[in-house]
Amino acid sequence: MRFISHLDMTRFMARAIRRAGLPVWYTEGFNPHLYMTFALPLSLGFESDYDALDIRILDDDYDISIIPEKLNAVCPEYIHFFGASQPQKKAGDVAAASFEILFDDCGELKDNLNDFLSRDSITVLKKTKKGGIKELEVADKIVSFSLDIKDGNTLLKITLPAGSTENLNPELFLNKFFEESGKYYCYVVTRTAILDTNGLPFV
Repeated sequence: MRFISHLDMTRFMARAIRRAGLPVWYTEGFNPHLYMTFALPLSLGFESDYDALDIRILDDDYDISIIPEKLNAVCPEYIHFFGASQPQKKAGDVAAASFEILFDDCGELKDNLNDFLSRDSITVLKKTKKGGIKELEVADKIVSFSLDIKDGNTLLKITLPAGSTENLNPELFLNKFFEESGKYYCYVVTRTAILDTNGLPFV
């Protein structure tokens, strides 16, 4: 699933919602489409333990607690819904995202990565929406991070700004670290939480 793009995931979810028979709202006009919004689209190649999807139910008396069960019944095992609630926040309230990054390295890079992320200055190159390249100072944008050893490999937990105002991909840091160290490590990125401006889970 990590290699399915956000666009394809959106198409998949539209089909799953139709198969589940949920009484959802469609736009009006010549080409109606399902009202559906992901709070924070996931980068290609990333796994996720936490995503938030906003849909609109037509029936005010519909029991939304059964929505996860209905969707799980029509989805493959690697897509799992664990809750449904009335929206409490808007997508603009998303402020950060937490990630776990597991490296295949026998734990040897832990100290070097800790030194790198603790630096006062880390400059990275980021593509702009117009296709250009700009240099960013990102050391002060790390909300928090910690390093541990899991099954003999280095595990990095990091929280970074996310949302419409500012969005930092953890691979910006990793690519810079690999470039400076001259050594590349295989890794898997899993998003574990989407957070609001108060550091609480986004719902």
